[in-house]
Amino acid sequence: MLVSSPPDSKACCQCVMLLLPTMSTPKPVKNTAPRRGRPLDSALADRVFAATLTQLSSVGYPRLEIETVAADAGCSKTTIYRRWGNKPQLVAAAIASEYPGPSGIDNGNLLADLLEHVSTGPSLLKFGSLSPVAWTAMLEPEVSEFLRSEVLNRRDMAAEVLIQRAIDRGELPADVDGLTIVHTVLGLGVYTRYLAGSPVRPETLRQVLSALLASPPRLPAPAQPL
Repeated sequence: MLVSSPPDSKACCQCVMLLLPTMSTPKPVKNTAPRRGRPLDSALADRVFAATLTQLSSVGYPRLEIETVAADAGCSKTTIYRRWGNKPQLVAAAIASEYPGPSGIDNGNLLADLLEHVSTGPSLLKFGSLSPVAWTAMLEPEVSEFLRSEVLNRRDMAAEVLIQRAIDRGELPADVDGLTIVHTVLGLGVYTRYLAGSPVRPETLRQVLSALLASPPRLPAPAQPL
């Protein structure tokens, strides 16, 4: 008569097999700590942006060379291409770096708010700090596309907050075309700086804004259903 295996023999074997993987060489644990070095080096970005804006002002966009920017910034050309991709993106990022984003503005009245919005801090009138030859870079399609999304659209959104607050206070009618007011002043700044050859005077800026707010442009009335 054959003697069968003890009832727990098979279970013991299965336990041993289950334990074997845990007895193998452990896999190395990934280091999830942030990497140090160039990807996190904001000082490098500052040097590259400063060198880019300097080159823009001295030779203009068409003649700007990544090799020269890299040499002036103390880094390799490869580093610049790896971080910014190409010349238009580098130039756009350098210009945008001058405009970290609109700060909270609330002076209690729209005239003071808009004067601060268009003329101080990260103001679009500070485009006038670039030389005329550098400013033309913003007319390049790939540069202007980036600036629209990263600077201009955000500035318009900030202006709309100020305008809506003025509507809520009763300073402006509900159908005011607020962005046209802001864009008119900015256009004046660009014209006086680059065509007339001198920046707009602060008092002139105040007078123009006051006139626009006293008789503001209106949005067209919604079309009536037929």
